Amino acid sequence: MFVARSIQADHKDLIHDVAYDFYGERLATCSSDQTVKIWDLGEDKQWHCTASWKTHCGSVWKVTWAHPEFGQIIATCSFDRTVAVWEELGPEGSVGEKSQSQWVKKISLVDSRTPVTDVKFAPKHLGLQMATCSADGVVRIYEAPDVMNLSQWSLHHEIPCKHPCSSISWNLSRMHPPMIAVGIDESQQTAGGKVVLCEYNENSRRWLRVETLPVNDPVYDIAFAPNLGRSYNLLAVATKNLQIFIVKPVDDQTGTGVQEVSSKYEIRQAGQFDNHNSQ
Repeated sequence: MFVARSIQADHKDLIHDVAYDFYGERLATCSSDQTVKIWDLGEDKQWHCTASWKTHCGSVWKVTWAHPEFGQIIATCSFDRTVAVWEELGPEGSVGEKSQSQWVKKISLVDSRTPVTDVKFAPKHLGLQMATCSADGVVRIYEAPDVMNLSQWSLHHEIPCKHPCSSISWNLSRMHPPMIAVGIDESQQTAGGKVVLCEYNENSRRWLRVETLPVNDPVYDIAFAPNLGRSYNLLAVATKNLQIFIVKPVDDQTGTGVQEVSSKYEIRQAGQFDNHNSQ
């Protein structure tokens, strides 16, 4: 049976994002008060705030955890146009000790000229990579070449999307090529939106836009479901309602076994839910 628990977060402004760590025993919250708070689930089954600090000079839109194999690492993005990577250090400067721990900024990425609206770490099997999207309509892919030195990140790819991007999600499947879904808000021009699927092509070593989902409303959030061996992917899209899409690779029809430019996908809506009666 599920038990609902309320957390008195003590943020001084709107909370924009809440993120669990890999094991679901730690939480991070971020807010317009420019702070991030870390919460640990205690033996009493209550959430205790173990760290709180000012992270940016503007509203903090999103916070995300890296896989614990790389350490206790989070990334934040903000209205101040930056992305920051933070690592938890123990009292002696050792990594990972929770008591009296402190979070240290390892790097601030300043490639965007507009507010950065989302940041997500890649699935573990792709290494320590991170995707960001911005109101300038560009998705950026960063990688830490040395996981022991988080102060060095390389900007490997920029994917132009032409319109302000609101959210991103990595495909978690190992069975398919790396893929990112990008929520795009076209409301300023057309009072609508769309979701673009971008896939990494190993031959050209570039990210290519492969599909556009039939979404006609501003997109507020998107998320791929964990893939436990399915031959297709599930993608949830939050607009004025919730829509679930099946993203299924189309078999190669050329008989060569090699698809030309990039794989194509069959997109089918699996469900639409209006339960909230609101965005």
